[in-house]
Amino acid sequence: MPEPNTMLKFNDFHKSMRVPFIIYADFEAFTKQLDTCQPNPEYSYTMPYQKHTPSSFCYYIKCFDDNVYNKPPIVYTTETAEDDVAQVFIDLVEKDVKDIFTRFHQGEDDF
Repeated sequence: MPEPNTMLKFNDFHKSMRVPFIIYADFEAFTKQLDTCQPNPEYSYTMPYQKHTPSSFCYYIKCFDDNVYNKPPIVYTTETAEDDVAQVFIDLVEKDVKDIFTRFHQGEDDF
């Protein structure tokens, strides 16, 4: 860990990898309190106290050049507690990634 009141700085930009697309995503979740039992102190344990159930998400696909690909963020909010929000997220991202691949894949050295 850095010392208090110091600043970390990244200088090795030559070691970074440029990518044509990046996906930023964020989930929101309902939290439900969990009943717990007495843990055994002779064993290592974690004490779960909440269950997080995804309720909504937003994701944004950013291209290295907005003139090449620019799409608004995708926002989804569940209507019922039974919706599988994580699966909806996977399905939508997979569709977008496949569309990008189909649209831009002409050869491996294009980007």
